[in-house]
Amino acid sequence: MSPARRLATLRWVIVGVWAALLTARIIVVALSPDADLTYFGVAEVAAIGLGVAVIVVAVIRGHSSRRRREDEALALAIRRIDPTVWLVPAVPTAELCASIATVRPEVLLGQRVTWAFGATEASLWELEDRRATRLLVVRWSRMVHVGLEDVHGDGRSWAVAMHYVRPDDSAAVATFFVRAAPGSRRMLGRGPRLERLVADLARERIVA
Repeated sequence: MSPARRLATLRWVIVGVWAALLTARIIVVALSPDADLTYFGVAEVAAIGLGVAVIVVAVIRGHSSRRRREDEALALAIRRIDPTVWLVPAVPTAELCASIATVRPEVLLGQRVTWAFGATEASLWELEDRRATRLLVVRWSRMVHVGLEDVHGDGRSWAVAMHYVRPDDSAAVATFFVRAAPGSRRMLGRGPRLERLVADLARERIVA
């Protein structure tokens, strides 16, 4: 049974329980007008609260599923162009957004992007109107350094920083936060996964 079907089933079970409680209340009132209905009231409130919680969970899961489908669609489009790349879901920093706006003023960078790392270059992609759009390309031969940067200086906002040289020989840096998984909004903190990613990128730069 799919998660959506399970949620729908649970929702109808809660509705059924609430209807049964309401029916029981009506019967009790009809048979004994002076009966204490406190327990029925508490049970009905609990059923309504549980129903609201189920709806909230369903909405959150729906948003998460939509983000995951969009990331998967973007990944599929990128791999149709180059099936050998490895993909990293990311969130652009304000610095990267400003950098993209400088070279492509018509582009308003969203909060979910994907980096594709291939044998010769690193490229930044975004899903725009169901189309995969490549926003930035950095060849490994132009990459100077790859490291980690504490963007906000609070020890919790660690971003990957790729220092490179533009075609006009000016220096530039692309910084981005790494998302935990496709469709996720949670970003990785400094730890083994992020440090391994930086090490892999540095190795690609050296090998290329």
